Amino acid sequence: MRTAIVGATGVVGQEMLSLLKDSCLGTETPRLLASSRSAGKKFPWRDGTVTVEALEDSLDLSGIDVALFAAGGSISKEWAPRFVEAGITVVDNSSAFRLSEDVALVVPEVNPEAIPSGPAVIANPNCSTIILLLALKPLWDLKPERLIVDTYQAVSGAGVAGLEALKREAAGGEFREGDPFPFPIHGNLFPAIGDVDEDGVTVEERKMLDESRKILGDPQIIIQGTCVRVPVARCHSLAVTMLFADKDPDRLQQAISAMDKAPGVIHHSDHEKPPTPDPLSGQHAVAVGRIRAPFSDGLQMWVVGDQVLKGAALNTVQIAEQWSRLQ
Repeated sequence: MRTAIVGATGVVGQEMLSLLKDSCLGTETPRLLASSRSAGKKFPWRDGTVTVEALEDSLDLSGIDVALFAAGGSISKEWAPRFVEAGITVVDNSSAFRLSEDVALVVPEVNPEAIPSGPAVIANPNCSTIILLLALKPLWDLKPERLIVDTYQAVSGAGVAGLEALKREAAGGEFREGDPFPFPIHGNLFPAIGDVDEDGVTVEERKMLDESRKILGDPQIIIQGTCVRVPVARCHSLAVTMLFADKDPDRLQQAISAMDKAPGVIHHSDHEKPPTPDPLSGQHAVAVGRIRAPFSDGLQMWVVGDQVLKGAALNTVQIAEQWSRLQ
């Protein structure tokens, strides 16, 4: 089975390429596709190299079985339908198709049954949604009514420009408004990621609600919270409060037992040693700690995950791997 990566030269595309080396999708040399200005670049692959091809109208798509898209929404909207028309399944990391009714939105540990078997577009959720749902799925049978989720999101969530801004300011460099943040980020944080709608809710906060409802198949679940940009290089952190209709003194132990067995999750049971972003950078699993029930009608937990890996590249590759097993 042959894989292509669209947007192969970016941060997420490069992580995808690295992951393919140990994947069932990496039995053949992948095709790397990017803009014409990146065409001709070479990247290491096993004992040799692979050359980037230009994503252009003359591109021959024959021989590709599945394509991993990491090039942004506009490229996905233009090119994903062309790939599907050529008989290629597309797993798209952008927001272009996430809420389309005829497109599956998938976290493999949560809703693998949504993956279609034939050529189609499959959407990868927003990074914070993925990290949240990996921790939430083991507790879903406890039937929470409402969630309060505050996210603390690394600068790399804004791409290479976010990392460069943090490094520049940390080294004493000047703040450049809109490059890519509206405020200085070093030694600072700001509680608004993306545009704000008429209700005062940001794009990032709305994504977490709408995408979670679709993946969980529950249009009634309420998720409120604030998405905060913090001066951390990599890994998003989430403070999660789950509220229930009833009081149950056994709920905490049920939650701990479920989390200990959850796929893709590492449970840090020592409350004095909760997970933090730096050690989780580059890790595949999401870490959960500080599970507690200060009130009998609620649960609280702290969740940390690498948003470039499980929040983007890894989840995309895992979707494609599961799709390949259906063929």
